[in-house]
Amino acid sequence: MRENVQGLYPKETIAELLDLTERRVEQLAQKRIIPKAGRGLFDLRATVNAYVRYLHGFRIGGRERDPSELEHRMLEAHVHEREAKARQAKCRADAMEIASRALAQEMPRRLAARFPHPDIRSEVEREAEAFLQEMLGCAP
Repeated sequence: MRENVQGLYPKETIAELLDLTERRVEQLAQKRIIPKAGRGLFDLRATVNAYVRYLHGFRIGGRERDPSELEHRMLEAHVHEREAKARQAKCRADAMEIASRALAQEMPRRLAARFPHPDIRSEVEREAEAFLQEMLGCAP
């Protein structure tokens, strides 16, 4: 642990003590979350107190948000959005399948109606129904 004459410590020491990267220490200083005592130097007591207050703000729902927390929330939002889109697509596909089956099941009756003779109409409807059941994979 390197300390200079005035009791100030370099960012490397602060990063090590707070279990942060040097870059993160710089970011916290730039955002004025932790106080800088001089060029690359920090007062240990003031820095630790400020960092504890900062972390305490997260615990009680403070306004500041850690970038990693925001990234996590953003990824969650993207996942929820994609899941919602997938559910919508499935609903549309299900609706189209239902509509297609309804039209297909109506086809034998509509086809048979084109034949004026009742015996032929019944036979065409029966054959069309059997074909449809076979095509849809249903038992007649």
